[in-house]
Amino acid sequence: MATAARGIVDECLDVQPGEEVLVVADAKKEEVARAVARAATAAGAEAIITTMPLLESHGNEPPETVAEAMAAADVVFTCTTHAITHTRSRLAAAEAGARCGILRSVTEEMMVEGAMSVDFEELRTRTEAVRDVLDDASEVHVRSDEGTDITFSVEGCSAFSLDGYFHENYGFATLPPGESPTHPAEGTANGTIVVDVSMDNLGQLEEPITLEVEDGFVTEVEGGEQADALRTLIAESDENAGNLAEFAIGTNPEAKLIGNLAEDKKLAGTVHFAVGDNESLGGTLKSDIHLDGVVRTPTVTLDDRVVVEDGQLAADIFE
Repeated sequence: MATAARGIVDECLDVQPGEEVLVVADAKKEEVARAVARAATAAGAEAIITTMPLLESHGNEPPETVAEAMAAADVVFTCTTHAITHTRSRLAAAEAGARCGILRSVTEEMMVEGAMSVDFEELRTRTEAVRDVLDDASEVHVRSDEGTDITFSVEGCSAFSLDGYFHENYGFATLPPGESPTHPAEGTANGTIVVDVSMDNLGQLEEPITLEVEDGFVTEVEGGEQADALRTLIAESDENAGNLAEFAIGTNPEAKLIGNLAEDKKLAGTVHFAVGDNESLGGTLKSDIHLDGVVRTPTVTLDDRVVVEDGQLAADIFE
């Protein structure tokens, strides 16, 4: 894992000698955390690993002690099973000046193959191009052969380039790289989403999960046992758990569908939606969860322009 860890530390987060680097791990991700910490030490930084309990869900807050340490560090790497990207703690760390690198659900195998093996500079150009067309759009229409058919506005909603590099304007980098997300304008999404690859907290899907969305909120969840689990999770969480929080387009041609959202949602031509918290993406609806679900072969129309067709990114995006 050393090669990938050095690239993450030296290039993506630009760790400098003398900086204080906090590597947050849970018991399942300690080997990845050690690889990152070793790379930070080799860069001349003071690296500290803290291991916290396994969180119950993506979007849950870390313990207060960890949150305070994140805000005190120069650079934070979160090597955790469940993402803390969309949390008050991560936002507070960014506001305090910490550069955050998110390695959510990243395994030892993912550090050496698949999405992490991409040419990072080339991917940055590709992802920025997708970001630009998404940022310029007002209306989005997503369809798929499995039954997805949903429209929503992105008027006034910024898109991002999650290309693996740290971006100061939104305060974090994600690894593996390769997606451009935004958030649907609150209250505007209506239609059907059929998640047919994987879903946070559930992993690879045994059968598709259908989400019915009205005025920006999930009103029905249908499918098999995994759909039942998702429905229960949303119902037992807070009032914004059913908010359609995110829409993103994958840009990484080296990513694979492995049942792990950290990699699945980066595959070029896929899209993913999330329910729950949208604050980290520029929205105003806070939630204790943020759960992604991947659609394998979508067709995406931005205003009158088709930018993804049956899971293939349109070539003219990159011209």
